[in-house]
Amino acid sequence: MIKGSATLEGTLNYAQKYPLLVYQPLVPTGIRISGAGFGCYRVDVRVKEHQQALTKALLSGINLIDTSANYADGGSERLVGKVLCDLITANKIKREEFVIVSKVGYLQGENYSLSQERKSEGQPFKDLVLYDKGLEHCIHPEFLAEQLTRSLDRLGIETVDCYLLHNPEYYLNWAKQAQVPKIDARAEYLRRIRIAFLHLEEEVAAGRIQYYGLSSNTFPRPASHFDFTSLADIWDIAQSISPQHHFRVIQFPLNLLETAGVTEKNQPGGKSLVEFAVDKGLGILTNRPLNAIREERLIRLSENVYQGEANRQANEFKSKVAMLDPGWINIPALSQLALRALRSTAGITAVLMGMRQEVYVEDVLHELRQPCEVVERKKTWKHISEL
Repeated sequence: MIKGSATLEGTLNYAQKYPLLVYQPLVPTGIRISGAGFGCYRVDVRVKEHQQALTKALLSGINLIDTSANYADGGSERLVGKVLCDLITANKIKREEFVIVSKVGYLQGENYSLSQERKSEGQPFKDLVLYDKGLEHCIHPEFLAEQLTRSLDRLGIETVDCYLLHNPEYYLNWAKQAQVPKIDARAEYLRRIRIAFLHLEEEVAAGRIQYYGLSSNTFPRPASHFDFTSLADIWDIAQSISPQHHFRVIQFPLNLLETAGVTEKNQPGGKSLVEFAVDKGLGILTNRPLNAIREERLIRLSENVYQGEANRQANEFKSKVAMLDPGWINIPALSQLALRALRSTAGITAVLMGMRQEVYVEDVLHELRQPCEVVERKKTWKHISEL
């Protein structure tokens, strides 16, 4: 078991080793993180190439790791644990230099089997969302406690730096299908989040996590949508628990085709999600930088995956976007432009990038080493949304 957690001193010392990279506080005056994090969605401890990629990232200036209990059915967390243990044992890194984020909520694979066993014994998890065959969801404190124990064991650490509720809006999706009235569904949704937050404060006090937060694909949705997750409501819950609460981080999709996190005015006072989060001092982690979902279709923001007419269209889109902002001109690849757009926008703390191969890690590092001005860019994102 690796002792300790990320610290301000440790992350500042790490940052000093890589002067060409920019590190920002995850929380005000707190631990520092690299502009891009190693996203662990499709990595597994059984794949040597993934181990090599994570090792390269951690030894090259990337000190943020984002994983989840359900990624590769636990294999993603095991990968992080193995690489950390190997590098710390070899005295190449220190635990206090790295920020580890994990998430909880999904019951798939091993967790789904566990859920079925408990049901057969007459002890199902409480507040369980029966979403689909082979897929359930839960954020009840009993489940959170059990899952955090398993995550810490797979990661081989005593403290997760940030623990996120993973897409709790699955309850709202279920409620809509079940024809629960919207007002009732919203009240129940917030009740479930509140008792989850109360439990996570206990986990902070116990030293098993430093901070907690929420990862939701529906943070950027219009407020009128049934499955909209209101950051203002979530913030009010945290404030009602304690002014010294540890709700400090949000995560959501933001990319050149999914711009709503910046452009949709879905928070009080006509503010966007990013504006509201910045006002409250929340750390903002964005995901899906290269994998946009539009009209239920996955669109890759990289011209390298397209041929013929599709390649031409990707390059044309890149040219149109680059012309919208002086800081984005002359960037050679669409994937690099996609990262530049995010990291040059004020308020974005870090971009979670899939880096399953060492060459992907180097591509990300190449962009991170390029200087760029970080400003608001609201008008630019609005123009992008109109392309």
